[in-house]
Amino acid sequence: MIRKRLIAPEVIQVSAMDCGPASLKCFLDGAGVSVSYGRLREACQTDLDGTSIDTLEEVAVELGVDAEQVIVPAEHLLIAEARTLPAIVVISLPNGGNHFVVLWRLHGRFVQIMDPATGRRFQISHRFLNEIYIHRFPVPGDAWRAWAGSDELTAPLRRRMGLVGVKERRAAAIIREALEDPSWRSIAALDAATRMVESMARSGGLSKGRESSRLLRTLFEKSVARTNPHQLVPEAYWSVSAAPESGVDGDILITRGAVVVRSRGAIQRKPASEPAVVDDRPRRHLSPELMAALEDPPARPLRELVGLLEADGVLIPFAIVLGLFASAFGVVFEALLFRGLLGIGRELGLPTQRLEAFGALLIFAASLLVLELPLTAGLLRIGRRLETRLRLLFLEKLPRLGDRYFQSRLTSDMAERGHSLYLLRLLPGMAGQLIRLSFTLVLTTAGVCWLDPPSAPLAIFAAITGLVLPLLTQPLLAESDLRVRTHLAGLSRFYLDALLGLVPIRTHGAERAIRREHEGLLVQWTRSGLKLQRRVLAVDALQSMIALGLTCWIVFGYAARAGDAGNSLLLIYWALSLPALGQQLAFTALQYPAYRNVVLRLLEPLGAPDDGDIIRMGHSSSVEQTPHTAGVDIVFNEVSVLAAGHIILRDISVRIASGEHIAIVGKSGAGKSSLVGLLLDWGRPASGSITVDGLPLDAPMIESLRRRTVWVDPSVQIWNRTLMDNISYGMTGGSSLDMSSVIDESGLSPVLKKLPNGLQTMLGEGGALVSGGEGQRVRLARGMMRPQAGLVILDEGFRGIDREQRSRLLANARALWSDATLLYVTHDAAEAADFDRVIVVEDGCIAEDDKPAELLKRESRYRAMLDAEQDARAQMTSNRIWRRLSFRDGSIEERQGDR
Repeated sequence: MIRKRLIAPEVIQVSAMDCGPASLKCFLDGAGVSVSYGRLREACQTDLDGTSIDTLEEVAVELGVDAEQVIVPAEHLLIAEARTLPAIVVISLPNGGNHFVVLWRLHGRFVQIMDPATGRRFQISHRFLNEIYIHRFPVPGDAWRAWAGSDELTAPLRRRMGLVGVKERRAAAIIREALEDPSWRSIAALDAATRMVESMARSGGLSKGRESSRLLRTLFEKSVARTNPHQLVPEAYWSVSAAPESGVDGDILITRGAVVVRSRGAIQRKPASEPAVVDDRPRRHLSPELMAALEDPPARPLRELVGLLEADGVLIPFAIVLGLFASAFGVVFEALLFRGLLGIGRELGLPTQRLEAFGALLIFAASLLVLELPLTAGLLRIGRRLETRLRLLFLEKLPRLGDRYFQSRLTSDMAERGHSLYLLRLLPGMAGQLIRLSFTLVLTTAGVCWLDPPSAPLAIFAAITGLVLPLLTQPLLAESDLRVRTHLAGLSRFYLDALLGLVPIRTHGAERAIRREHEGLLVQWTRSGLKLQRRVLAVDALQSMIALGLTCWIVFGYAARAGDAGNSLLLIYWALSLPALGQQLAFTALQYPAYRNVVLRLLEPLGAPDDGDIIRMGHSSSVEQTPHTAGVDIVFNEVSVLAAGHIILRDISVRIASGEHIAIVGKSGAGKSSLVGLLLDWGRPASGSITVDGLPLDAPMIESLRRRTVWVDPSVQIWNRTLMDNISYGMTGGSSLDMSSVIDESGLSPVLKKLPNGLQTMLGEGGALVSGGEGQRVRLARGMMRPQAGLVILDEGFRGIDREQRSRLLANARALWSDATLLYVTHDAAEAADFDRVIVVEDGCIAEDDKPAELLKRESRYRAMLDAEQDARAQMTSNRIWRRLSFRDGSIEERQGDR
């Protein structure tokens, strides 16, 4: 059992689907188990279902937390005797959806909640009870009766009875009487009667004490005596009742309550002197993503920044620090010199002496001004180099991150991380100002102590307050600033989605829905920003009050001791400088959380493993030394794939011979693209193995295979470049086919004639200046520039192209890659009939695998698909209720009769 923290760790979700991993991260941190939130989110996108509370419980136990999932009466969450906190709780949202929060601890009438959507909040207890999702679950009657007889129910029940005025001894007697009944009805009736009396007392309809005690006793006795107790105590107050199919006294009960995962702390491990089998067993079965989440060290932004500065050498930063000290010393000494001007007429009698003194003072002041030039230039130089170095690291890292990383993160969130890098240019300037103010504060304090030794303790205390208070408030402010930045990144998603999906949004009338979702997140961002500013103002006000109070104490104390009149002016100046310096120091230090969070959010992708890093060992293995044949030989051996904890491919076992052309058909969502996506490293087998040319499909093999693969898919990006650049994109060397041949083979000749600048025509972002079918031909042409490919994947490669052109382009593609292994994913069963082999995928499994002629001879799924297509086509061509519109050369013509 560990000591529970007073304040819950705050973790903000990036998207609405991240409440599970965010709650789990808070839950684990509270139990003393440190995990990486980013890696945990990745795990919930692949092997785990982050939306399932069962999964959250299993992961918590696997990662070393003594956690269990239970269903308890909702009000027991707010009773200490129930020992349920901290707990992950399911609540209901106003839109009807469910949401995970962490109920942390009680604070009188308030409960502390870590809500991943809004952050940490405090809410009145009974209002939170109205948000809890009430779950119904069947349980055996004997099991519930055994649980009800334990302290799990009786201790909270005794406490609830005491809250309505039942004396402790009387409550214990009533509970003993209820437990004497071996069935479940008596103790359930007492629980329901107590809940009903609680409701009446809370609403003011019943006074607590003797009246409540007497009514509770009456309700309990009459409920036990009645055959249908719900006539006396309404069903809403019962936490358990008999299942309809089992009768009133049946063995199956329906229990109602809150679904929670509660923690007892970290699992106690055996000492090092004892065998470590128990300690190691849970971690041996963890997925790579969970292992990465557990072993990923916590990010230390300040240490990383210092490391980047050391890479450029420490001489310049050290010289700047010395210059800042000299500047601060000069400012303090300058005040002492100006104090000396007050006695210049008495000390220096000759005009030339006074003139020399003024000249020396001016030279000193000018020296301080000149000193600022190299200091400012040096800080700006460090800022530029720091931003440039981090920006280069970020841009170099992006191509090396795997698809799984981007699948678990919003595009707008990654864009915001890159955009915020410009702020780091100002970080060295802020650090320099912080160092200068610290030096000035220390030297000013030393001056006050030298000028008035009795005031030294007060001056030192004021200086310590000015230095320490901003440091103590950093975690609180950093947390609030990170919440604001996370919500800001989420807001950017709406702008991006609205621009990319403007046409479908308007087509489906989804403007109000998008606006409503945007408004909800905008409100959270506004509240977070106001909360951050309130905290900043509170820290600033506290700093000013302490410093100003101490300054007044110093000045009045010096005046009371009848100090020297000339020195009193200097003392007042220095003493009044203390609160000003402290305020400036606090204001500057309050800017650090923003810079820290920018670096922290940037370090998360920079620290992520490269695509395949976990298994990338010995890159120069036999993969590089094996001679490449024309095609590739692929073997799937009992491969299963998970996505968000759900099985999308199950027990796939198939061999694809080198040079074989295979059509893969099936309904939408059957798993066709997921199957071929394994060869592109879009998914990782949860079980089974894949070999290519007899070698495992590990990271080196994936890299080698990608260089020999052509992939044509509607999602392949068309860049806002010329047609020539798009066709030749990705070519590292020459092609055995010239551009004109590729254009002819891919059917781009008619498209080329329409483009105003031919091959030099810009195609627009995402191919906006060409149609869908024309874009597909551009993608096909890009693939045809690689005629020596060993693996060709055409995943709906001819979408948006009419049947006649599809047949011609498919024939051209098969002729070009006749020796390559070609996988053709399609919904058109008729096109698959021309292949030597057809694989039918259904519900994530290979339902059929044979020659098309053999499949058509029997009652197969493939034959059923082909018959359904022919019937649908015949109905459309023969039924005269359909109007036939022909689009040709930008004009619409209506055709009469059959085609």
